[in-house]
Amino acid sequence: MATINANTVALYIDVAGGSVGSPADDTTAAPALKPVAYSTSASISVSNATYEATSITAAGSGATTRDYAVGSTSTSMSVEGVLDWTVTAGTLDINALFDAFAAKTQITAIWQSTANGKAFGGLGFLTSFELSSGVDDFATYSASLELSGDPVKIA
Repeated sequence: MATINANTVALYIDVAGGSVGSPADDTTAAPALKPVAYSTSASISVSNATYEATSITAAGSGATTRDYAVGSTSTSMSVEGVLDWTVTAGTLDINALFDAFAAKTQITAIWQSTANGKAFGGLGFLTSFELSSGVDDFATYSASLELSGDPVKIA
């Protein structure tokens, strides 16, 4: 059984503002997927809505069958981490994450493992951003995203 060390998984955001298939839409821009700085967890959750239809299976007897079908897909992502205002090269710092939230612009977000290159993501919006602290504890941040359309398997 092969396992993936969770330390190799992170939430990446394309700071070049590209599409999922090609992280940089502009051919003159290099893809700029950067992990969210100081993250301690990242998740992606995909669910399909189902709907039910009841059909009569035997005329006259009233026997029925329930059938299910798949409707729309919803995808959410989240990231949590230790709050640190230090800007670290090659990462998306907390200020940039908040700026993306406040700008209300669509971004590319990818959940990726560097251990095997598997990546899933899509285009979406940051829907929440939180900073929290407690006595005798580390200050932390968290952010949530909702993706538009179906998620994409990138690798």
